[in-house]
Amino acid sequence: MSRLVLPTIMLLFAAGPALAGLEAKHYVARRLAADDHLQVKIAEVEDKGGLCRVEGTVLRRFAATAEALTPGADIAFALPCAADSFWPAERLKAAGLVEVFLRAVPGGLEVADEGQGMLALEAATDAPMVHDDPALVREMTETIAGYNIDMEAKRNNPSGALALARVADPALRVRLLAHAAASFAGKRLAETDATGAEAIAAWAALPPGEALPGDGRLDTGLAALETLALGGANAAALRLGDLLAPEIDAVTVPSRRDGALLVLYGARTRSDDPAAALAALAKVSAPRTRRERLEDMPFAQKDFGGANPASAAWMDRLVAAAEVQTDPDFRREAVLVLCRTAYRAAAGLVEVPELVGKAVPMAELAARRHHGPAALLMAVLMEVTGGPKGRAEAARWYAVAGTGFDMAAGARGEAAKTLASFTPAERAAAARLLGGSGAGAVLPQKLLALAAK
Repeated sequence: MSRLVLPTIMLLFAAGPALAGLEAKHYVARRLAADDHLQVKIAEVEDKGGLCRVEGTVLRRFAATAEALTPGADIAFALPCAADSFWPAERLKAAGLVEVFLRAVPGGLEVADEGQGMLALEAATDAPMVHDDPALVREMTETIAGYNIDMEAKRNNPSGALALARVADPALRVRLLAHAAASFAGKRLAETDATGAEAIAAWAALPPGEALPGDGRLDTGLAALETLALGGANAAALRLGDLLAPEIDAVTVPSRRDGALLVLYGARTRSDDPAAALAALAKVSAPRTRRERLEDMPFAQKDFGGANPASAAWMDRLVAAAEVQTDPDFRREAVLVLCRTAYRAAAGLVEVPELVGKAVPMAELAARRHHGPAALLMAVLMEVTGGPKGRAEAARWYAVAGTGFDMAAGARGEAAKTLASFTPAERAAAARLLGGSGAGAVLPQKLLALAAK
């Protein structure tokens, strides 16, 4: 689901010529948030330096907050009327009857949308003549409702937030309930789980296929899923993801299926189920996309990096999740890409002397999986930071590097040469670290054989 850089509600109430040229959806939002929707017969227009005062009579009232604005009532409102406005003064003076959206401001009424949607009419009508794009109306209705739901949650008023979410439109109800659950989760409100369950039930009640205004059943579910996951409503996100998975698998258009799988992958990652997330990613048909997501996956953790103590544990869980994938090709791909990310995170710390010690946990988790470059880095780190047992640890990791994956040809021979430089006692200690016996002469080839196991 797209996220506006600035809350749309802030744009709704910003006035002035500087905002002319907004996207159409923002003018739609202003009309949706207007106080009054009227048809007005214009009697007089007064131009005050590009801002006109319009006086007239209300002919039709479609929506109004002021009880006095009934048919036959006098009315006055302001709107921009400079030459570059939607309604220049001369055009405004020539209009005898308009349909207009107004909002209350200090001192009176003004046009809510700078006149962008104001319509000149030949005669009054019993039904509104301004008809906005239904897709934009749905989008901006959701945006405004979402903002108001957040405000109610911030006031610790979940019942008020839920009243705003329980709209008649079935698809919009799903999305707004998911928004409410996510907002509640962010504020740790007790209603989070129940609201998430209500959102899921509302989605389950939707008709099959695309028989909905706007988004179909699957797209509505995916939008709700993403909202729940981004908001931290993990239990609901994981449950909805499990329900959506079979519908995603049934999609026959590869590009659409891949897009849905990526939403599912992202939601499961954010909801702390990396094994299920990788199972979804494994089904994505585009190899490049899979690699890119695997490279980005660790960064789902905020402030991921080798210097963050929590990052090594997070990365260890990701690699462990990759190791249990059932598709052998994807399993190898995922382990390789994640180990490379761990290696790079550790290698970046080595360049800063005071952070060298912090590189060990990140390098070690990849080295344990026989990632050769990470094992080689561990060998160097152990020589530098390993203390009295550092040489034996270094020999152990040199042996792993010589038999690990992601290494250049000839790595085994290079490792054998390096191991030959260690003393017999150091090689014997390394053999014990590798799970073998340190008795007798421990030659480099024995260490390599132990490491290969």
